[in-house]
Amino acid sequence: MGGGPSSHAGDYIEWLTAKDPQQAVLSDVERIRTHPFVPKSIPIHGFIYDVRSGKLIEVDGARAIGKAA
Repeated sequence: MGGGPSSHAGDYIEWLTAKDPQQAVLSDVERIRTHPFVPKSIPIHGFIYDVRSGKLIEVDGARAIGKAA
């Protein structure tokens, strides 16, 4: 890969990916928002990490689902 010293631990991980990452985030935000142990006053946010750019991309609709009451 990069040529420098690195760990090969990732070679043995079964990477589980989502077929529809945006929908997976929306489902997770909704699940957290409706969990009885999460206070309604705490906003829940949903982002996807872009490994190429290093940026967090907010998922459309996550803010509305996770808004604080």
